[in-house]
Amino acid sequence: MPLRLRLRLAALCETVLLTLVRLLLPAEGRHRATAPPPPPPPPAPPLALEPVWLDTPLVRPYLEAPA
Repeated sequence: MPLRLRLRLAALCETVLLTLVRLLLPAEGRHRATAPPPPPPPPAPPLALEPVWLDTPLVRPYLEAPA
């Protein structure tokens, strides 16, 4: 293979590889675009009943106020 043809082929390969690198790597520290985060869940509806934990006896009865 003549030297001139090798040089042209090497220049073509260099151009293709540099183009691929520039396309695949992020430019100037920017990150690739990703899907936006999912929206936050809607707020829970208020419960009409009292929570169950209010009906349980105290774990530490000494914290109970004297009657």
